[in-house]
Amino acid sequence: MGEKFCENCGNQLNEGAKFCSSCGSVVSTNTSETTTNRGEEKKVCTNCGSQLYDGEKFCSNCGSSVDLSNKPGSRTIGGQRKVGSNNSNPFNQIQDYYEQTKKQYGNLTDQELGFVGSVKYALVHWIDFKGVESRKSVYWWLCLGIIVISICIGILEEILVVLFSNIPVLDVIGTFIVLVAMIAWGFIALIAYLSAIVRRMRYLNVQNITMWIILTLVIPIIVGLYTELYLMLIDKPINNQN
Repeated sequence: MGEKFCENCGNQLNEGAKFCSSCGSVVSTNTSETTTNRGEEKKVCTNCGSQLYDGEKFCSNCGSSVDLSNKPGSRTIGGQRKVGSNNSNPFNQIQDYYEQTKKQYGNLTDQELGFVGSVKYALVHWIDFKGVESRKSVYWWLCLGIIVISICIGILEEILVVLFSNIPVLDVIGTFIVLVAMIAWGFIALIAYLSAIVRRMRYLNVQNITMWIILTLVIPIIVGLYTELYLMLIDKPINNQN
């Protein structure tokens, strides 16, 4: 039987696969084919039930991330010997870390998350404006985390200025690098902060969230007392309060 291989990483593709199970790339209809033998152990995706193979990082049918070290609910039904290279690159590693962190911290309580877990969770979900967040700690620990990280970046800036102050070329390069880093961090921190507020608002059943966010940015001192303080202290959705 002809077997297909991913054009991006060379990983063997399952029959009818829509995504590469190693790198997550969309399967091309022109993917090359070759022949190989099948082994005996198989596993299934806990999301869609499709067959999984050893070493897969993504389900080839639905594209869901596969936790190789601990797949609750997976069952053995037969398998396949992988053929082709399993090249990993920084982008795939970052994507894997992103998916694993979302899965790892997604269902933990406030106490289980703690400071580090809450900050990591919020930063991983920094552009998630569609989710719902019931845990107040994610927002409040993120606020503290932004302050701590910003202070560390400021200290690093001062250190670089002192180190490169007497070297004209390095002084300019160092200042530019720090400036770019501060701008990038400021942008990420702002978006992560706003997305954390939006997810809490969704949990609290707040209406007209977009309007409230715009007003918060335009009139932060007045509107912010409601959106960034009062709403972030409420435990239960507004419609459920007496």
